[in-house]
Formats: sequence, structure tokens, C-alpha cells
Amino acid sequence: MHQSRGAVSFTPLFTTDDIGLHKDASIEHVVKVFLTVGEAMAARWIEMPRGILLLQSVPDQPASGAIYLYDRERHIFFFVDFVNGRDDTMTAAEFDELVAEYDLVSCTANPAFLPARAGNTAIA
Repeated sequence: MHQSRGAVSFTPLFTTDDIGLHKDASIEHVVKVFLTVGEAMAARWIEMPRGILLLQSVPDQPASGAIYLYDRERHIFFFVDFVNGRDDTMTAAEFDELVAEYDLVSCTANPAFLPARAGNTAIA
């Protein structure tokens, strides 16, 4: 099946420890600190028991979004990277389309298969 942006991969960025958070921090606080680090806002937020999928955007710049996945069990943030196309200029509408096309909700529901460290996992 052809996907509009080619394969998608999940690159681990950092853990909550790396940004000075305790493992028992509330999910709202974790996301708030993550957004503060990026000087951004959450244009979209899909929350599942094991993961959270975010479209992080610059305030007042709707075509500035990038997708991140947070593994709630391992406390790891991942950058969602597409082989074709820019990953940091997404709009909320593009996010919605990519979530459906690539079934990113399933990845968010079960992030345990994603790599915890170096390298990344690509899904064709």
C-alpha cells in the first residue's frame, strides 16, 4: 500500500529524567514541560493508556507542527519522522490525515515496540 509520505519512523529523543521530571509526575505536567522545552503548544493531543500523540506547534503559526509520541510506561519521547516530506511544517488537518493514514493511534496505544535508544523503528 502506498503511503503519502513514505515510511514512518520513531526516533527516541529523551526521557522525562533527561528534562528533570520524576517518574511519578502527572501526565499533564510532563506534557506541559515538554511543550515548554520546545516553546510550543499542543495543536492536537491524543491520549491513550500507554501513550500520547502530540502535534507540537509554534503559537500563531498553524503550519509549524511536528508529531511526537510519548511512551507513558517507559517515559520516553519519540519524534515521528516521515521519509518523504517535511516533518516540522504540519497543520492540524495534515496531522489528522496522517494519524488515519498511518494508523498512529495503534502506535500510541502500544508504544512498547518502539526502540528505547539508538536507532529507530521504521514502518513501511
